[in-house]
This record gives sequence, structure tokens and C-alpha cells, in this order.
Amino acid sequence: MPSIFDFPDVYDAVLRSPLPQIEAEAQSVRKLLADRGIEGGHLLEIACGTCTHGILLARQGFDVAGIDLSPNMVNAAASRAEAAGVRLDVFHGDITDFQLNAGPFDAAIFMAETFPIITEYEAIANHFRCVRRALRPGGVYIIDIDAHRAGVRDAYKVWGERTVEFGDTCVEVWHENFPGDFVRGTSRLVMHCRIHDGEEVHETRDDWHIRRNYSATGAAGMKGFPSKAS
Repeated sequence: MPSIFDFPDVYDAVLRSPLPQIEAEAQSVRKLLADRGIEGGHLLEIACGTCTHGILLARQGFDVAGIDLSPNMVNAAASRAEAAGVRLDVFHGDITDFQLNAGPFDAAIFMAETFPIITEYEAIANHFRCVRRALRPGGVYIIDIDAHRAGVRDAYKVWGERTVEFGDTCVEVWHENFPGDFVRGTSRLVMHCRIHDGEEVHETRDDWHIRRNYSATGAAGMKGFPSKAS
């Protein structure tokens, strides 16, 4: 079944944060980097989607590149950057296994609170290796961590039924939560969309496993990383 990532406009309408929040987050990124001596420079947005943060930062003087697993999102990001009049290099790739010739980068960012979709410790370790390889020595990596407090659910629940409208498109949205794995600290969330676009109807289904906590012992077991938590 198609994914919401196959429909970038629907993704932005349903999941993207309001623009004032994104602007505030971009400002926070600028301040965090400026505090570490990075003002402007070469920046990589990881799991960029339609690259809303990256386009804002490109307008503010950064030389921005993005990487995302969805070809449709990559194409949409490139089109939106062109429409905004900014230069943006966007790459299609797996964020746990990538090597970009566009670097080295002064900084990297992972926004939209989606880092917890990387649930396996070895995949997390691979991700950090890729980022470390992409950054110059002394480069900075900023991760926007999910502040969700629901924890691991112990029962099935359907929630979040709503309708989102934009232009001539109407989207019915609902979610399913499944009992999580308390030992691994992961939850399972399935999001459904029914997209009414003129006379056409499309349905999407996205099944996400989300890590709600990270153990020191699990992190210590990642190959190539320190064996003791600090």
C-alpha cells in the first residue's frame, strides 16, 4: 500500500508542524550553532522530507543539503527550494547507510522529532558513523528528540480521527496504537490516510516502530562506540 511519503503535499498538510513553530526551531538551530562558532556554512538536514527547515536556513545564509529515503519527498524538496529561490542539494538515501560527496559539512540537523524511528542499536550506531563521516572535524550534530510522554502502550487504541483539507484535497486521518514491547522500549503506531483528490481516492498506510527509551547497556553494546556510558 502507498505511504504518506508518496504524497508530499499531504504529508505537509497532515504531519508538518505549523510554520511559526518551524521558524522558531530554525532560529534555535542558528543560535545553537552560533554559540559553537558556526554562522552560515555547510549544513546537512537528515531525513529532510520536504526540507522546510533547510529551506528556511538556506534563506538565512547556510549552504544546505538534504537526504531522505523517499524519492517523492526528495523531488518535492528540490522543487520547493527552486520556488523559494534558494540553492539546495537533495540526495536520495538511507539515513543509516550513506556517504555523500557533497561534504564535509559544518553541521547536521535531524528535525521533526523523528529520530526515534531508528529503533535498533546497530542501526543507530551506523547512523552516527555516517554523520561523523559527513561532518568536518569539530562539526556539530543537532537532533530534535521527541518529547512524547505516552511511553510504551499496553493496549490497542484507535485515536486521532480527523479531517484535513487543503485546496481541493480532503484527507481522512486516523491512527492505531498497538501494545508495545516494554523490554525493548518500543511502541508501534500505524497511521492511515484516505485522500480524496477530485474524483480520485488514494489510501496510505504507514507502520512505524518507535523507540521510547534507550538503555545505557544497549548503547554500550554498539560496535565502534565507547563501552562505558559517560
